[in-house]
Amino acid sequence: MGLCQRVFRRYLDSLYFAMRNERRAAQKVMMEPDSQARLLDCGCREGNNTLQLARCVGTQRILGLDYNLTVLRQAAQKGISPLQADLNRDIPLEGNSVDVIVASDVLEHLNNPDIFVGEMYRVLRPNGYVVLDTPNLASWHNIFALLIGIQPFSGPNITTMEDADVGLVQQMHRSTRYPLSERVHVDCNGHELARHIVVIAFVSLIKLFERWGFHLEQVHGFGYYPLPVPLAHIFQRLDPRHTHHVLIKARKPRV
Repeated sequence: MGLCQRVFRRYLDSLYFAMRNERRAAQKVMMEPDSQARLLDCGCREGNNTLQLARCVGTQRILGLDYNLTVLRQAAQKGISPLQADLNRDIPLEGNSVDVIVASDVLEHLNNPDIFVGEMYRVLRPNGYVVLDTPNLASWHNIFALLIGIQPFSGPNITTMEDADVGLVQQMHRSTRYPLSERVHVDCNGHELARHIVVIAFVSLIKLFERWGFHLEQVHGFGYYPLPVPLAHIFQRLDPRHTHHVLIKARKPRV
């Protein structure tokens, strides 16, 4: 890798981590204090982010859902009640049984996000809420990829995220510096894949939640590649529809 490519790679890495840290901070702000709340983290992995968000809520009633039993055991050791399930199917909980659902970097790994959103609505109690973030198919860097005739950088991926059409993108996705929870997906056959299957555009994501009856309380965009962070902050407020990631807070109405 040449010097210019290494410098550009570090620059893109810095943009990614800045964006990730900003949206995780925004997740915490969206949490509502309630010591009696029952929190469900869909795609909890080892449970590190789960515990941080539960602390913001102030609850110890924490469920962590994942398909991978290995990471669920690690989550259980941290005091999280483990729940093994495939989010392409029904969530194995009774209706109206949880108060808060978190789903970070999960939706894009599913075969049918519509089933997942409907299941979140079912298991939430009235006035409960979802905090969810996912890559945005309508981001400018994905649009640019399509204009030059290649797969969008955020996917959908044909095989894995490492099978990108641009070498620099391949190297970024192969980097072990990216957290495991953002690189690995377990498909419905039990195979670990770093693959985005269905990537939803900004407006379509909002419509999906509204179609199931959710009330969208907050919708934010994060990351505006390839602009530096100060400029990205300006443009992601002016034009959230074309940001890298979308973060929403959606509430199930009271009966």
